[in-house]
Amino acid sequence: MSRPGQPRHRRLRILVAEDEALIGMAVEQELVERGHAVTMASDGQAALEMEARLGPFDALVTDMQMPRLRGDELVRRLRATRPDLLVVVMSANHIPEATAALRALDGPLTILTKPTPFGRVADELERLGRGE
Repeated sequence: MSRPGQPRHRRLRILVAEDEALIGMAVEQELVERGHAVTMASDGQAALEMEARLGPFDALVTDMQMPRLRGDELVRRLRATRPDLLVVVMSANHIPEATAALRALDGPLTILTKPTPFGRVADELERLGRGE
C-alpha cells in the first residue's frame, strides 16, 4: 500500500508520439500529473529520433495514423531491440492488418479506440507496468 502523496505505481519514462497537438498535450498532462516523465514527439519519425538521442524509454504511447511514420511501424522498430517496451496504441481508424501485426508482436500492448478518456491511457500503461 502506498503512503499519501506517493504514487501507487512506478514512475515511467514515457515517449508519446501524437500528431494532433491538443490530444498530445492532454495525454502528457494526465501522465505528468500521475508522476511520470514524458517526452513528446509530433510523429513516428520524430519519436524514433528522440529515442535514438535520449536513450530507451520504459513506455510508448502512440497514435496509429501519423505523417512520416505510422504508429505500427514505430512500435515494430522500437520492439526490434526492446521487446519489453510497454505500448499503448490509440487510433480512431483501425487498420485490420496493422492491428493484427501489432498483436502478433511479443511484449505488453494495449490498443485503444479514439476517443478514449486520457485517464484510461495512463491506467493502461500502469497496468502493463505491473505486468497485468
